Amino acid sequence: MTATSFKELMGQLKEDTTVQVAAADKKQLADHYNFTEGWYDALLNTDKAIRSNTQGPKVDLDPAEKRQIVEIGVYEGASSCFWSDFYLDHEESSLISIDPFTGSEEHHANPENYAGLGRLERTARENIAKSKNCGKVEIIKGYSQHVFSDLDARFALEPWIDVLYIDGAHDSVSVARDCVLYIPMVKPGGLVFFDDYAHPDVKRAIDGALNSFAKFEFAIFTGWQLVGKVASVANKHA
Repeated sequence: MTATSFKELMGQLKEDTTVQVAAADKKQLADHYNFTEGWYDALLNTDKAIRSNTQGPKVDLDPAEKRQIVEIGVYEGASSCFWSDFYLDHEESSLISIDPFTGSEEHHANPENYAGLGRLERTARENIAKSKNCGKVEIIKGYSQHVFSDLDARFALEPWIDVLYIDGAHDSVSVARDCVLYIPMVKPGGLVFFDDYAHPDVKRAIDGALNSFAKFEFAIFTGWQLVGKVASVANKHA
């Protein structure tokens, strides 16, 4: 499939190309997890939508394939448990989960609305420890921009990420920074999941950042999240 700029791709992404999500056969997280928020349902919807999409490009995430997943934003560990339970079965697959476990500005503005805010790290670690492939999950406590240099050095400056899940702070600066730092490390053919793409600030940051340096084979919008398959990225770190 022909690669195109992110701007051109988004221009082609009309409402009628949005993948609709059906409840049947949607993966579910086990009852033994402890989550105070249900935001992870957006990821379950996206997973179902891309697996069942018959109107466009097929996204094949084989649980048995080797893959390196990186997620930015852990909160209580729901997305970490999802990746661990369903997509880390290969003996060499692994997940790097990055979060400072402080909560974001929107959480601290109304802390009474977030029951688990005071114990995020403990809850996340307890949940991840219960997941299917917990031994393949590396939790890095810190801000994504601060831990990037160590990861970049560890993987010798080469693209090394197969699946990138961006769900950190939702202000435009943070989102754009995560895109610029981490997307150049996604291998050609790799997938990027953008949570909260329907949020205006998040969408503005993603569109602005990627228009300048990324080409995608295709993108699928699932109503709240956007998934794109990377064709090529101009390495901004060289």
